[in-house]
Amino acid sequence: MNPLIIGLDLGTTLCKAAAFELNGSLRTTAQSGINTSRPHSGWAEQNPLDWTAAIREVLKEISVNLGDEVCRVTAIGVSSHGPSLIPTDSRLQPLAMAPTWQDQRAADLCPELIKRAGTEWVGLGMPESSFAVKLNWVIKNQPELIKQAVHLLDVKGFLLATLTGRIIDETSSSPGAWEWSRSTYEQLGIDLHKIPLTVSSATVVGRLLPNLADEIGLPRSVVVIAGLNDGASATLGAGVINNGQGIVSLSTNGVMRTIVNERLPGDILVENSLFCYSFINEYYVTGGTTKCGGDSVRWFIDTFLSGYHEDKVFDQIERDASESIIGANGILFMPYLMGIGSPHSRKESQGAFLNLGRHHGRTDMTRALLEGIAFSLRDIGETFNHLNWKWDNLRFTGGGSKNKVWSQIVADVLGKPLKVVQADSVLGAAIITAVTCGYKSSIQSVVSEWVRPTFTFEPISKNVQRYNDIYQYFVRARQNLDTFLITR
Repeated sequence: MNPLIIGLDLGTTLCKAAAFELNGSLRTTAQSGINTSRPHSGWAEQNPLDWTAAIREVLKEISVNLGDEVCRVTAIGVSSHGPSLIPTDSRLQPLAMAPTWQDQRAADLCPELIKRAGTEWVGLGMPESSFAVKLNWVIKNQPELIKQAVHLLDVKGFLLATLTGRIIDETSSSPGAWEWSRSTYEQLGIDLHKIPLTVSSATVVGRLLPNLADEIGLPRSVVVIAGLNDGASATLGAGVINNGQGIVSLSTNGVMRTIVNERLPGDILVENSLFCYSFINEYYVTGGTTKCGGDSVRWFIDTFLSGYHEDKVFDQIERDASESIIGANGILFMPYLMGIGSPHSRKESQGAFLNLGRHHGRTDMTRALLEGIAFSLRDIGETFNHLNWKWDNLRFTGGGSKNKVWSQIVADVLGKPLKVVQADSVLGAAIITAVTCGYKSSIQSVVSEWVRPTFTFEPISKNVQRYNDIYQYFVRARQNLDTFLITR
């Protein structure tokens, strides 16, 4: 009997799962939405119980879709967003809402923690939204949670515990992966027994809990693979596995990543607002975020296109953008609705449409929206250039890659070809599962067999030059917004 494996990804807005044959062919998929609460300015939090409900829903749907063949499922690989902080009791029940990577409530505590503990803990997520900074905020504002908590988990640790009952995390996600991280928690007065054990991403954590397996209709023999965080998993799913190879992802966030062969010093990460975490084959993934990439588009839809059916609204975005011209008739959009990510982090919202005139319409604003997010990605690429990092052979993933107009804009703004890959964290989770279970000999062999770019957007030279000029205006506008923020 040929095995089937499942890739499971808990993203910021969607929980997704897919079942794959060992030749990489897709058998069935399922997804469920995740709600984010924003009770205060700069806050973004989710209920961990919503995650477990969504996981049950998608895995049960996979089981139903497979029918009699569900008995062929042997393993689940797990991917998840982060960093976050989930204090739980002994029964793994969360004691509070979980702040997501977008949450900025603790950002002001980052300098204090750096002064107190240095910078070597930096890397898992952006410095100001990291597990350590979130933990410091709870210590100062909700100390009773720390006292009550039996476990202090990140998203991946919480999911693995929910699925298997084991308190384990993996190196691309774990807050306790490194000795210097654990020393930081000691300085904060945290009992290290509350931090989960860290294992390799290519580890069989354990079998599904029997009651859970029965509930969702999967065999009790199914094992759970630790997997990678969603950024690393999406990188793997796009076939990015070599030093100097880059990836652009436009989903809720807007992210640029490249592969490096060693962990970067914390002071470089702090200075440039970058992340750096473990990957495969002893490589590391480093890069930066816009904080509000596709989420800016979501905001625009909710605000200006709320009357459109969800199935049609993204087509309307593409049509509107195509009806304007390069430079959006002079409008600049600053995509900082949740603050600025890279290259100079700020927690305060600084979103703006600039140069609006009476003659402008929705099409110009839509084009400016897409261009502004592309310029914020270019900011990250310029940081890579400054640090002499390669970011070549770019793969392009995420919902934004399905918009042909936006894809061409990004290629022109970056001045580099973009190879679109219709793959994501789910596929990455399945790839590492196939190797961990011994079904495939190496990550490289699976990637070469399973991952195929579908289309390449080549930069158009005349557009590249035009966008080079506009980007300079964008940079000055961003700098002026910083000045405005400081002096107001």
